[in-house]
Amino acid sequence: MHNRLVIFDCFGVIFGEVAPLFLRKYLSDEEADAIKDKIFVPADLGQITYDELLDTLAVTVGVNRDEVIREWNKLFILKDDTVELIKKLRETADIALLSNAPLGLVEKMFGEYGLTYLFDKMVVSSAIGLAKPDPEIYRYCVAQFDREYDEIYMIDDNSANLEPLKEIGITPILFTGAESVVSVLG
Repeated sequence: MHNRLVIFDCFGVIFGEVAPLFLRKYLSDEEADAIKDKIFVPADLGQITYDELLDTLAVTVGVNRDEVIREWNKLFILKDDTVELIKKLRETADIALLSNAPLGLVEKMFGEYGLTYLFDKMVVSSAIGLAKPDPEIYRYCVAQFDREYDEIYMIDDNSANLEPLKEIGITPILFTGAESVVSVLG
């Protein structure tokens, strides 16, 4: 049993960003921010389905749903160096995934890429109705292990998601690449 827990975000850390790249292709920054609040936040909280998100995106950007899916799927780019890092960390730590995502998306992607085995626990925001940076989602993730840790780390590429962590006993690591994690965790 390990006495260190390392929690990884998904998009921007294990896979490249998807939504921001897609939105920037079709929308201004202001329009992209508005659509994030309109559909991505509800999808992350499980209030709308992944299919509803895709349908709304298609209407919003003015392309058919099949084209949205084709373009969207091309943006799922695996960060091999992060996968290798997780494999190494599994030797000395418990590993969790904590992602803001629509229901079914993360599970589908990790199944297709055969990555589910990398994680002792996987927590997806839409499945529990909580999303980062709400401190409760981090507490929920840690509680899934039902044990005490000497060290808990959260790795995320979004600094806003890391802000509440120190006050709840989790060490934040801003992801700028796998080497940014190695420099902190060794």
